[in-house]
Amino acid sequence: MKHNLQVISAQPDYRAELEGKLRLAHSRIEKAFLDGGAVLVSVMEILNGLVDILDRLTGTLDGQKTASTIDGLRQTVADLATLPQLAETRQSTFNEISEICHSTFQHVQDMQESIRYLRTFAITVKITGAGLAGFGEFADEIRDRIQSGAMEVDKFGGQLALMRSQLDKARTFSQGIRQDFDATIPQIVANLNQSSGQIAKQHEQMVAVAAQVKAVTRNVQNKIATVLSALQIGDITRQRIEHIQSALEMFDTFVSSPDGAALNGAEIDTLQNAIFHLAHAQLDETLGDFRQQCRSIFTNISSFTENATQILVLRDALTEQGSGKDQNALKAMEVDMRNGCQLASRVQERSLDSDAVVGSVTKTAHELLMGIEVIRSIKTDIHYMALNSNLRCSRLGDEGRSVNVVSGELRTFAAKLETPADSIVTELHRVETATQYLASEASVEISNIAGPLQDALSAIQGVGAEMEKGLGEFASEGQAVFSRISAAVTKLDFESELGDVLNECLSLAADLSPGNVPDLSGLGEKTAPLSAQIFRIYTMAQERDIHARYLPSGGTSAFAEEAPKAAIVDDEDLFADALF
Repeated sequence: MKHNLQVISAQPDYRAELEGKLRLAHSRIEKAFLDGGAVLVSVMEILNGLVDILDRLTGTLDGQKTASTIDGLRQTVADLATLPQLAETRQSTFNEISEICHSTFQHVQDMQESIRYLRTFAITVKITGAGLAGFGEFADEIRDRIQSGAMEVDKFGGQLALMRSQLDKARTFSQGIRQDFDATIPQIVANLNQSSGQIAKQHEQMVAVAAQVKAVTRNVQNKIATVLSALQIGDITRQRIEHIQSALEMFDTFVSSPDGAALNGAEIDTLQNAIFHLAHAQLDETLGDFRQQCRSIFTNISSFTENATQILVLRDALTEQGSGKDQNALKAMEVDMRNGCQLASRVQERSLDSDAVVGSVTKTAHELLMGIEVIRSIKTDIHYMALNSNLRCSRLGDEGRSVNVVSGELRTFAAKLETPADSIVTELHRVETATQYLASEASVEISNIAGPLQDALSAIQGVGAEMEKGLGEFASEGQAVFSRISAAVTKLDFESELGDVLNECLSLAADLSPGNVPDLSGLGEKTAPLSAQIFRIYTMAQERDIHARYLPSGGTSAFAEEAPKAAIVDDEDLFADALF
């Protein structure tokens, strides 16, 4: 046993240094590959976030909200397109009322002419009836009644003049609205129709660019999936280092066991040499596999930089399409709708003034109708007063003949008041009908344009804000993807980071195993327990093949049967099961 302990402690510096390097390599591999896996997962997550942003961004123009906005916009555009004609109709109505007022004024002049004749005949009655009893009072009474009619006609004329003045104001307001409409609405309507068509084109362009970004993103994601699978080389390398460490520990335990006591010093030295050669061979193949896989990983990861650059280029293209002044139909729409809202505000102010005038005209027309009825009643009074005078004069015979003639003229000219009065009534009813139209349909249509325009503007601004937010998020996330991928390229250079420490382990194992591979064929069953114990820890066929070259024994088949599960594990099974 003493001799065995001396054998175990042979070459203490190399053995201890190798074990220290193996522990260091194990720790660094575990950390590096765990960190590397986390970096790749974070890149995958940020790419998924980028795709989500793209879906929301392209959905902004293609969603139900935008469809509703466009439908509402088209209705608003259709309503706007009718406003110039509506303003023309409104202006024509004011002109029609003005023409009616002009005609009515001519009828008022006819009535005033008749009143002048009536006044003359009233004076004549007083003169011719001066010698007749009671005719003086009659003449004064009829003259007063004629004077009352004259005042009513003059009052009527004044009210009519006021209405004509009010109409001039209304026509001025209406003309201003019409000019605003003619100068602004056709261009707004044309622009909005054009912008509506551009939205579909812009969405198509954005979807095309987004599809390219998604294609690049899927390519990177596929590469990441490949690299994540390849990262299992870290777990494989770590496990194989553990197997080498376990083999060394098992050797130490074996030589101290009753089975090891059956070996002499030379046999233990030979077995130890074989263990060191086995460790060197396992490390050599492990390092070769590690380097090959890490180079493949690095090649894949290095291509990420080109993909990340593509994403930035496409990001800029998409941002330009979404925010450029020439391309952004939504911004153009917003400008046009804002101009429309400003127009609506001006029109609404003028419409309020115009509506106020319409109300005054309506009121004046009603007062004129009442006034014409007063004039008619006065005309009727004069007619009957003159008729009574005729009757009295007929009873007086020749004495009342002259008064009788004048009274007849009074009746004739009083009747002449009826014709213009009827015409005035007819025309005033036309005025009332026209003002009712102005106060209802025309007024409502024009004064209410502000609401739909503001609703359309708010809807467009909402969609535009969503797009601007999406573009901002996409721009930020695109830069984050580029930065994350660039960092990953540096972070996942495992060969540069870990190759040296593994190479140092290999060099130390070579120092521990100089010369040829020792021949263990003479030891037979003596080393079988150790060989079988080590064999059972392997998880890869490569390890078992190497083991068979360095620790062959008659018991190999026996311990192979003791580890049937290990015997069926191959490289693909290990890659499928390894986790980090």
